[in-house]
Amino acid sequence: GDFATLHLLGRFMYSPVTSTHTSDNFSFDYEDDLIHFIAALQMQLFPEYDLRPYGYAGFGFLVPGPTITGNSKFMLARSGSLYEEASATLTLPLGIGLTWTLSEKLDFFVEYMKTLTFTDALDEWVSEDNDNYNMVNFGLTFYLGEREEEPVQPEAPIPTPPKDTDNDGLLDEDEISIYNTDPTNRDTDGDGLIDGDEVNKYKTDPTLRDTDYDRLLDGEEVNSHKTDPKVKDTDQDGCSDGDEVLDMNTNPLVVDTDGDELSDCDERNVYRTNPLIKDTDGDGAEDGKEVRDGTDPLTADVLQIQESGELVLEGINFETNSAVITEDSDPILRKALNTLRTNPELRVEIQGHTDDVGSNASNRRLSDRRANSVRDYMIQNGIDANRMTARGYGEDNPLVPNDSAENRAKNRRIQFRVIQ
Repeated sequence: GDFATLHLLGRFMYSPVTSTHTSDNFSFDYEDDLIHFIAALQMQLFPEYDLRPYGYAGFGFLVPGPTITGNSKFMLARSGSLYEEASATLTLPLGIGLTWTLSEKLDFFVEYMKTLTFTDALDEWVSEDNDNYNMVNFGLTFYLGEREEEPVQPEAPIPTPPKDTDNDGLLDEDEISIYNTDPTNRDTDGDGLIDGDEVNKYKTDPTLRDTDYDRLLDGEEVNSHKTDPKVKDTDQDGCSDGDEVLDMNTNPLVVDTDGDELSDCDERNVYRTNPLIKDTDGDGAEDGKEVRDGTDPLTADVLQIQESGELVLEGINFETNSAVITEDSDPILRKALNTLRTNPELRVEIQGHTDDVGSNASNRRLSDRRANSVRDYMIQNGIDANRMTARGYGEDNPLVPNDSAENRAKNRRIQFRVIQ
């Protein structure tokens, strides 16, 4: 409530006054029925309490009518220059007091009032000072009408709590005004993620089923594939998450699904290899190594090393009784060359073998020259000479008995034996 209130105060006061004045020379009795009209501004403190202090100040109009009797000396002096007839005068009333509420229509008050006048003739006796006077008043105040009550402030309406009808973590008003989602449907776009999670957790668009346009629903990316629903290509291998999952069956979280040191997308788009198989052509060399070595990862152009550590080069032909390699031997020589390039740690012995036609000594010399011809070919194509030795075995180590033309052809061969 208020600390203080201001009121206009109006009073009509009738005050019977009697007094006796005695001095060395004079003595007299003063009686009067003072009639006093007051208009003042009153300030009341703590208006909500039963016990209320107040103060006032204003203007008044005082009408005196004194009756004065005294001894002979006084009456003689009064008849001279010290006499002035009493007349109405303006006043300045000042007061402080205390009000105590006894009931709804009844107050008790007590106050001290000082009245300043503009005359020295209230007692018809002229002196140096105006005839100001003090009063102590007390009494009862009756309220005839309805007493003014302190206005009761209406209670503030209880605010309605914000609503989240579909319990998706977004307020209905925000769904309507900000996100354009359906406040009655937890998953407006039907992508498997509730609208609140899309907005607050995953930062995806709750009105789009596939925020990054990678052909995977946002919910599938989060819950099934663990990919980023805001990024089209989570593993940054060049192929979208949807292409990897739906078309390639590769892992959209791993750049190189088969671990062959080629990215999944390069395998599909550049080299046409299978991103799920390390060695697409099955020749023993991984696709990435073949690409680095310059071999074709789609063609089996690398020889398989047998468990015995030997590689038989079928198809290397020489001119008759010569160590000159014929042109039709190039494909198998290329495979042998690729095998050594692909396996740089290999050290081999290049062996020459013949059938049993002719003397053993001549066959040994011929097979030795032929083995060295193959070694020279490898050296000329970039293989380190220290990785290879060449030796002719003649007819000593046949693969099969030399009992037919077909078997003798099998025994005439170049063979690699792994020695490290």
